[in-house]
Amino acid sequence: MNLSPLMIFPVLFPIVSGMALMFFRPGTDEHRHRYETFVVLMNALLVFVSIARAGDGTLTLWRATETLALSFRMDELSKTFAVLVSVIWPLVTFYAFGYLKRRPPEDRFFAFFLTTLGILIGIAYAANFLTLYLFYELLTFATLPLVMHSQKQEAIRAAMKYLFYSITGACLALTGFFFFHRYGVSTDFTPGGVLDAAKLAGKENLMLTASFLTLVGFGAKAGLVPLHAWLPTAHPVAPTPASAVLSGLITKAGVVAIIRTVYFLAGPRFLRGTWVQTTMLSLSLLTIFMGSMLAYMEKHLKKRIAYSSVSQVSYIVLGLMLLTPDGVTGALLQLVAHAFAKSCLFLSAGVIIYFRLPDSNYHYVDQLRGVGKELPVTLACFTLASMSLIGVPPTGGFVGKWFLAVGALNPGLGRMGLSGVIVLLISAVLTAGYLLPIAISAFFPGKDYDYERPLPPRPPLNMQIPLILLSVAALLAGVFAGPLVRYFGQFAATVL
Repeated sequence: MNLSPLMIFPVLFPIVSGMALMFFRPGTDEHRHRYETFVVLMNALLVFVSIARAGDGTLTLWRATETLALSFRMDELSKTFAVLVSVIWPLVTFYAFGYLKRRPPEDRFFAFFLTTLGILIGIAYAANFLTLYLFYELLTFATLPLVMHSQKQEAIRAAMKYLFYSITGACLALTGFFFFHRYGVSTDFTPGGVLDAAKLAGKENLMLTASFLTLVGFGAKAGLVPLHAWLPTAHPVAPTPASAVLSGLITKAGVVAIIRTVYFLAGPRFLRGTWVQTTMLSLSLLTIFMGSMLAYMEKHLKKRIAYSSVSQVSYIVLGLMLLTPDGVTGALLQLVAHAFAKSCLFLSAGVIIYFRLPDSNYHYVDQLRGVGKELPVTLACFTLASMSLIGVPPTGGFVGKWFLAVGALNPGLGRMGLSGVIVLLISAVLTAGYLLPIAISAFFPGKDYDYERPLPPRPPLNMQIPLILLSVAALLAGVFAGPLVRYFGQFAATVL
């Protein structure tokens, strides 16, 4: 039974609910939290119902011309991203109830926070370039107030930097849209690509340039060099719940857009063996190495985790640009594992800052000695998430990186594939070097640590339970990776 109209509800419901919060503010914190809990849980239910019942149909909301329409459609990528958002978002919401008590105004934060939820589902369900681009642009303006929530001077500067990089990336992507419209049979996402060989004859280099600009533009949200610098600037000043979704999910919106460009618009056959593939692989390897090295040298906790995101998200871009089945499978496995692990790391950092230095947004790794004695659950979750990012078996990060390495060793990739494996190994060592010492000094502070010092108040359950669930999810993504491997393998076979 085709019930494709169901796809509109998980997109519009949180957007309308978020905007309503701006005008009809609940009277007390308890009433507001009930309202926000209802919205995120109901929207998760709507997502699961739409996935189960929407079928293969396309829902067209508005049509400008025969080739330009605002439409939704669902495939394996849509389902994966929508489920990931729907699982992580409620956990971050519950965490935010405790965290934002000292960082008002909550009404404004949650208004844009809920709106962002609907926009991300819109990106997941987008059936064509126009729809994807519209929601991609909306995402920037919905998340901007989250970055500048404190309204301090450094937060406003960070927000302006985020806006500049996002708009620059969106303009580059828009350039590509015109060319796909001109040289494609349509701009509807089609496995294998939409380019028309007859229209394209003699214009291949022009189309390759347009494809490259589109990929670099969408790479801004994914933190790909050269449009990556907003990440380490925005995260330290944004509230921790915003940092968690910025790194764990909003960067993945850029990844989804890259997947749509490579496998549903340009097509892997058109890009394979071209300078675009080589350049994008080189940029992803540079980003992986540079992000890992900068994270290793950074002493500021949230900046270190942000630089880690720059590196780790580019693992996904690397796998996608390998244009091999194992590469695509590894990229999607990494997408899932990183979303859980990085959300957990940022939320853990927020607990440390909230309960150890409540009056500071800045916390340095050399100040974390012994914090495992004070906040054992938080640091245990931090350690487990770190192991996934490093790629320690049997976590989800290990399985994803394994498939990335296997995909990189495809004989057709030659030295570029071998370089990919080497950079992955170097990055794993650097990741261990900037995450494990935090856990070691936290749990084993040494003889000169004051073991009699008073403990901070215990974090409330609504801040601890999300950490536990996210860290366990990062582990289970590897322990029970079989169904995910088969599911993503089928997707890779379809698009390749």
